Amino acid sequence: MALLRSRRTLYVLVGLVVVGLVVSGAIGLFQSFNAPPVANPGGQGQQERPGQGQQGEQPDPPPDVGALGSPPSGLSYVDQDEAHCAQGHCFRLILVAGEDGEELDTETEEVIRSVYEHLLANGWEQELPPDAESADDIALTDSVLTDGTTLVADSSAPAADALPVLMLGNAGMPAY
Repeated sequence: MALLRSRRTLYVLVGLVVVGLVVSGAIGLFQSFNAPPVANPGGQGQQERPGQGQQGEQPDPPPDVGALGSPPSGLSYVDQDEAHCAQGHCFRLILVAGEDGEELDTETEEVIRSVYEHLLANGWEQELPPDAESADDIALTDSVLTDGTTLVADSSAPAADALPVLMLGNAGMPAY
């Protein structure tokens, strides 16, 4: 015990601890040079798609509300003025409201169905999920519509009094 009280022994022990920390840090640094690069969480398992760009570039912005064309009679599209981006894909939320922007008193599913039918009448096509063989296998409001460059999907909450909301994205992103 008397040996631990000596200043000289204390300095030797502190020196050994410092040298040990420096050596272990240097070993860790050199081992990290040989480690494979870590992929970012959003890019795991994804391959680069044409038009998506190279790493580090921003994803393509979502289409504007004008891509939907004119709304059905008695309705209007209200852009939420914000693009949402996740995992390299961007989309825009569009609220379906009354002609003057007022809240509708009809059921959300009826409003979405009338918008979908209007879009189908204007040349849009229903995109089927991989497990559906025909358009009869899936409800119209549960499907995704496309005009070749834009995707539209119902993004309304499942509650009965929810606001009718459409999700608008680029056709290059996965629909299902």
